[in-house]
Amino acid sequence: NLKDNMDLKERIKISIQIKYYGAMLTAKQRDIVNMYVDNNLSLQEISEELNVSRQAVKDSLDSALQSLSSMEMKLGFIMRDEEIKKILEDKPISEISIATRLELIQKLEE
Repeated sequence: NLKDNMDLKERIKISIQIKYYGAMLTAKQRDIVNMYVDNNLSLQEISEELNVSRQAVKDSLDSALQSLSSMEMKLGFIMRDEEIKKILEDKPISEISIATRLELIQKLEE
């Protein structure tokens, strides 16, 4: 459920989801999410900017955030990339074994 303010951790999570799945939202949903998350505008400020009701903004934002979460649950691209980062963490490319390289290829193909 939306609060008119959101903590930094939640903002970062949504920004990452937008980078991965934002193209799957409507242009209006993307605009509203960006105004809310990146520009830190309240629902009321967004409604005034877009000349729509606060409830319409809230509904669109709720729907967009639900869609982003659902896409990650179904597709898992963010989680996959986090797993790959952990595998590669602090390893120079010359020290990555063939087995690790194969593991990375398998993750990318999933």
